[in-house]
Amino acid sequence: MLLDLAKNRQYLILAAALLLLLLAACGGGTADSEDDHAGHAHAEGDMDHAEEAADDGAPRVYFVGLENHDTIPSLINLQFAAENFIIEPVGDGAINEGAGHYHIAIDGECLEPGIVIPTADPWIHFGDGSDSIELELSPGEHYLCLQIGDGEHRTLDEPGLSQYIMVHVEEEAAE
Repeated sequence: MLLDLAKNRQYLILAAALLLLLLAACGGGTADSEDDHAGHAHAEGDMDHAEEAADDGAPRVYFVGLENHDTIPSLINLQFAAENFIIEPVGDGAINEGAGHYHIAIDGECLEPGIVIPTADPWIHFGDGSDSIELELSPGEHYLCLQIGDGEHRTLDEPGLSQYIMVHVEEEAAE
């Protein structure tokens, strides 16, 4: 009888472990969502939402050739793009439906909809409509938020209009 209980306990532990692995593989776990962003809350427009937006024709923004958890050199030319959305210079500050410009926060949080994006660190504004910047980042982990603002630099409500990723900047090789 005790042998049967021990076997059943082993089967239950094995089944629970397999279930946890299955949930993590399907995105149901927290290994990729909560732990990776510990201490770095962000608006709902993260990378997962941006990818969903592209699938259904909704607007989205994203870093070109850069994925969450990528390792990058300290000097990088960051490029970004938009789909189903018009990127335009600020101009006279008019708000045009379905149009806006890029902003990037380096080691800052994405902002909730309706917030005016600050003109101070950690934010970089691209009010001229440009879509790239050369940056030098220190070695280690950095969090990047790409977020669209309208003609008044106010964040928009569409979830695909911001992307939040973590990158690891590699140490410079000793010469």
